[in-house]
Amino acid sequence: MRTGAGAVALGMLLTLSGCNNFSGEEQQQAEVVGDFYRIHLKHNAPGLPSADELKQFEPLVSRSLYNLLTRAEAADARYQAAAGPQAAPIVEGDLFTSLFEGATSFAVQSCDSEADRAACQVAFRYQQSGSDESWNDKILLVRENRQWRIDDIEFIGNDQSSQREYLTDNLSDAIQQTE
Repeated sequence: MRTGAGAVALGMLLTLSGCNNFSGEEQQQAEVVGDFYRIHLKHNAPGLPSADELKQFEPLVSRSLYNLLTRAEAADARYQAAAGPQAAPIVEGDLFTSLFEGATSFAVQSCDSEADRAACQVAFRYQQSGSDESWNDKILLVRENRQWRIDDIEFIGNDQSSQREYLTDNLSDAIQQTE
């Protein structure tokens, strides 16, 4: 009887901790992705991340993605200064999901890795104002300094994507448009 109660308690603890039946490496990857999207959904802001959001993302994203995000932020600031306060931002809509409106919830479905690269499938949902959309995107990770970090996002969507195929392409295009 004690063994059964212990197993139930352990099962509840694993469920509450967000384990989701991932192995050690997969669990680390899923945690990075989960932390990233919890921060993003908390801020719930369209376009480029704010300085505060970007600072929170820094330990979760690769050096190259962080540099691209900061370059895009600087390009947007230059553009806004030159074009005036009425100008639209260089990135509109949600930057980190396929749907322009963004997501209201997410769940990491699976993670697969090979050497220092990994990919996590994430199910997103947008439920607001009578809308109910569901889709999947693929989060690409790289191992830097023995830590998994988000390196890019492949926007898969359900034919409703407001994005190009990859986050890094969107950011590079936005920067190039301001030059």
